Amino acid sequence: MDNNFKELPPEYRAYPKSFRSKGGNSFLIARDNERKYLVVKGQTNDFEGKNLADGLKLCPLTSLNAKAVREVFPELSPITCNQNISFGFGDRLGIATPAHAECAGNYPVFPIFAQQSVRENSRTGRTMQDVVDDAIWGCLESGYQKSWGADADHLKDVPHLKEGASAGYSMYTIDLSDHIKNPAAMSPDEINTLYEKISGAAEMEKYFRDKEYRIKENVYRFTPSEVKKALITFAGGLDFTAECFRILKKTLTDFDFEVSVDETKLPTTPLDHIFVVEYLRRNNIRFTSIAPRFPGEFEKAIDYKGSLAEFEESFQRHADICCFFGGYRLSIHSGSDKFSVYPIIKRNCGAFHIKTAGTNWLQAIKTVAATEPSLYRLIHQCSLRNQEKDRQSYSVSLNPAKIPPIEKVSDGDLTELFSLPDNRQLIHITYGSVLAEFRNEIYKCLSQNETEHYRQVKEHLDNHLGLLF
Repeated sequence: MDNNFKELPPEYRAYPKSFRSKGGNSFLIARDNERKYLVVKGQTNDFEGKNLADGLKLCPLTSLNAKAVREVFPELSPITCNQNISFGFGDRLGIATPAHAECAGNYPVFPIFAQQSVRENSRTGRTMQDVVDDAIWGCLESGYQKSWGADADHLKDVPHLKEGASAGYSMYTIDLSDHIKNPAAMSPDEINTLYEKISGAAEMEKYFRDKEYRIKENVYRFTPSEVKKALITFAGGLDFTAECFRILKKTLTDFDFEVSVDETKLPTTPLDHIFVVEYLRRNNIRFTSIAPRFPGEFEKAIDYKGSLAEFEESFQRHADICCFFGGYRLSIHSGSDKFSVYPIIKRNCGAFHIKTAGTNWLQAIKTVAATEPSLYRLIHQCSLRNQEKDRQSYSVSLNPAKIPPIEKVSDGDLTELFSLPDNRQLIHITYGSVLAEFRNEIYKCLSQNETEHYRQVKEHLDNHLGLLF
């Protein structure tokens, strides 16, 4: 930082790492006791805000100003993945990117700093544009200079797809779960009726009939019944995927495109994986990652539940299929706190993507517990009141009876609750209800304790990435 900002009033504290200059103009992030701002020195006509002095403007962190600063510094815009390994740093509050950036800078990983699902945004009250803009401001604040991405996560409809494209996302994750069928739960008549409605079914059945794939030491063969089952299960979802891809191609020249089949009840079999790849490629859909449903339970906020040997066998087969076809990577969803499977992923696959989100929210609320115990107690009680409602859309084994009564836990021991799986899941799933009641109080607490909040987030994400590298 130079003398360009010597006229900045003393009530504003600058973030020195954020200082950048270009074309005779200088920029940095500063804050007062309530919020952060972009401070611009020089030609400021493209930025909205108030003048503090001659050529010195204090600008709110708005979408318009985010767009303007990206035009000056294009490297602040998200781009497509340019490394074999990428990691999603989902941030429900939109204030953790500086901690994510500090963490990511220590590892050979491509970071996805903006990653939220439509479901999460509906509960946090943020828009898809908010998520991208917040990540941009975080990158600027932290002085992050490397490339990064933005994932429009778990898209299930065209309007949100278009919203993501308009907001400048670099990655689009298409969630097939609303379109996937379960033939095992259907009668023969239902199966035949549905099969007759599948466009191009006869052609695909002919293509796959008795087709064999020899991949490493395994042989995968499509029988007529397997082809029919796969078509009924996936055709509707894959046709929706194709529609999404073609819409994006009309407006974007380059983007990462992920196909997610992980939100299903049954694990994705090797034949399922092969079928999905072949179906997409025969329809000229360029995809960059696939998220299978692996065996075991990837519940929110806790470690993997299931047989590690079974997981490794399944993961290795999927990784082998990925290498056999080439051109895309495996994606692991609900990767938060799945520490026991990270070594398995590392030794069996050299190109993958891992998504985390809720674990950052947990670190934020853990910071609240450490710094403002009375507020955490209110949050905890709110979570208990709303857990039955909020758990309906999440896969959790949460048992509130296993959480100690909050009134019996001392202030000094509140953070220990975050080592209990049931309490982690309680706080994880109730974020929407908690924010509805305590949004302002939480943001104020985290702002006043920003250094501790960033430390909590960085150390926890270091625990994840440290296992991968």
